[in-house]
Amino acid sequence: MKIPLVSSNVGTQAFYEHLRGKGESHKMSEMLAFQQAPRAMTDAVFFEGFGTIDKQFAGDEKVRDQIIKRAMAAGYKPGNSDVYLSALARYPGDPEAFVPATGGRGHIKAVCEKRGWESDGAVQTKRREPESDPTSTRLAKDLVNQKVAEAVKKNPDLKRKDQGELRHDIINKHGGKK
Repeated sequence: MKIPLVSSNVGTQAFYEHLRGKGESHKMSEMLAFQQAPRAMTDAVFFEGFGTIDKQFAGDEKVRDQIIKRAMAAGYKPGNSDVYLSALARYPGDPEAFVPATGGRGHIKAVCEKRGWESDGAVQTKRREPESDPTSTRLAKDLVNQKVAEAVKKNPDLKRKDQGELRHDIINKHGGKK
């Protein structure tokens, strides 16, 4: 059996080789030779370095305030120890993107599973197909008017076209019907 070089420190390498010679596994020998247990992924370890919402947005208080305001408008009051994960946000201030210290990775996993999102890292979830097809939304009148104006500007001959038909064409091209 060829023993790999795990350390440039002679004492650490010698102890590793001694343990391997006694039949210990590579991982166990490495852990004992380096005198370090593998770091467990706890919520405390996961949140290390994130800091409070104030710390996350230090120097960007205006953005922080907007995000908190939108979360509160959606019915959620972020706690001082919450961590905001923009990767979870469907929109700025999404209440589900605020991870409470008491919820930790369990909160993230629940949000990802609910949405069918895959996550590979500190939180493991599998992707799933959507439970229903996306619904179409009616194109707002101001957007229809804007698109009609743009189309007419590009092609002035469209002024002579039936305006109801032109609006109908714009809606079919740019927006769903509801």
